[in-house]
Amino acid sequence: MTDTKDWVLPNGFTFLASTAGLYGSWAKATDPVTAARDAAKANSSSYPQWVSVWYVPDETTSITGMGGISWLPETADKIVPIGFFELKRNSMKPSRDPRLTHQEFIKNELAQFEHSHKHWKEAQHD
Repeated sequence: MTDTKDWVLPNGFTFLASTAGLYGSWAKATDPVTAARDAAKANSSSYPQWVSVWYVPDETTSITGMGGISWLPETADKIVPIGFFELKRNSMKPSRDPRLTHQEFIKNELAQFEHSHKHWKEAQHD
């Protein structure tokens, strides 16, 4: 019996998606659209839904109880925010919602990962 994970790519990375909201859901897949669609499907059958998607190391990254991402700071420089999307039954588009746009999501996530990794590196030299 093998211990393979269908959602993990050969390089150990996966696409991780999380729906927005207190009672959200998450999913992992080998492509970002499947991850987003699976997270939305697990969350609700109503649309639209808003979904965050990242490209992450599978073993060191997870979703928190509130739907955010949790990572190890030493791998933060390897995480890529793919985007924040509005999913409808037959479409997936970058969010233009004034509460959080696709561009704001990318900018905020990159800043968090860079900050986390920078502080981890600095702590290694102390």
